[in-house]
Amino acid sequence: MLRILQKEKILADETIHKTEFEQQWYFSLEDIAEYLQEDLSEVEYLELPLLIGGQRKTVKTATFEAIEKGRKKEELSDFNKALLKARHFKK
Repeated sequence: MLRILQKEKILADETIHKTEFEQQWYFSLEDIAEYLQEDLSEVEYLELPLLIGGQRKTVKTATFEAIEKGRKKEELSDFNKALLKARHFKK
C-alpha cells in the first residue's frame, strides 16, 4: 500500500534535505525514497546543491508534485481488475 505523502510533514521533517529554488520547494529524492520506502526512479528530477552534513553536495531533487506524479502505483489484484472490467462493461 502506498504511504500518503503530505507536503507539510516533509517540509517540517528535518531528516529530509530540501531547498527552495525559484519559489518551489525541492526535496532530496534519496531522502524521500527512504522516508516512503519506495523506488522513485521514475520521478523527474533536477540536480541542485544541498547542505548535507555541513557540506554542500549536488543531489537529485524533485518538487512535491513531481514526486507524487512519478510514484509507482500499486498493481491491481486480479479480483479488482475483474471488478473494474465488469463495471466498465455495464455502462
